[in-house]
Amino acid sequence: MSKKLFIIIFILLFYTLTIQAYDDGKAGFKVAYNNNIISQEVASVFVLPEETLKLNIYRPQKNNNYVIKSTESNIIKNNDFEWEMRFPKEPGNYPVRVTNNISKESIRINVFVLEPFSNLNGGYLNGFRIGNYPLSLISENENYDLPKGFIKVTPENEDTYLSPHFQLKQFICRQQGGYPKYVVIQELLLNKLEYLLYEINQKGFNVDTFHMISGYRTPYYNKYLGNSDLSRHVFGDAADIIIDVYPKDGYMDDLNSDGHINYKDADILYDLVERSYKRSEYEEYVGGLGLYKRTSKHSPFIHIDTRGYKARW
Repeated sequence: MSKKLFIIIFILLFYTLTIQAYDDGKAGFKVAYNNNIISQEVASVFVLPEETLKLNIYRPQKNNNYVIKSTESNIIKNNDFEWEMRFPKEPGNYPVRVTNNISKESIRINVFVLEPFSNLNGGYLNGFRIGNYPLSLISENENYDLPKGFIKVTPENEDTYLSPHFQLKQFICRQQGGYPKYVVIQELLLNKLEYLLYEINQKGFNVDTFHMISGYRTPYYNKYLGNSDLSRHVFGDAADIIIDVYPKDGYMDDLNSDGHINYKDADILYDLVERSYKRSEYEEYVGGLGLYKRTSKHSPFIHIDTRGYKARW
């Protein structure tokens, strides 16, 4: 075997072993709660201290049976397909696992007990600077409800997967400060990100996650950047994203393979989102879509959110 052929085979084997095929993370059954449906193997739900959560198997098959497990909540079993759980007072992550005993498939639900919004004191939460949310929030089209609470982020839990492909640490505000940190994330944003990630992989890009240029922003940090008080980022349903697979350097990959990294690469993502609006299943994800060119401070990227109506820039 020639040396050149050996090198080619080695490279092919290397990429075969190191680049994993995309897994959509779908479970074989669904769990419902508060008019929401969980269809993925990993999901997150956000509750207040001592709140009761009702879970049930969505359209269960009678020949299947399910088991629910949680070490930190008081589980009240209503029947074979429905449960109620009361969660502790202390903020944190209290995982729940629902398993189909026949197929052995399971869904892990990370139930985060939030630090209540009412615990904000002078714009601070346990030493972490949040800032002040605008109190006059009037809009007929857009959801400007104040967050009901904040996810407490520590070194121990920041690697937690909130959904099959997105970790808690990806949404942390970029302001300076130690732990604990606090984040607001809306579940609908996680679902939208997973939907778009699936679509980009269907187009032939092997992408394990989106890189976040910006996820949640505290009102304090958002004001420091000079952005609008009503930025969707402070309400936890916006993300500025790029595809950054190789090398992982915080910059958009050369998606169109023209040898340059510029807005044309971000435009591929932009067009993907725009085309999704033609599909009926995308209706719940309607929101803002913006394209940002490369500057000396950041990569080209796109902005997405779930504000509830179509906005473009």
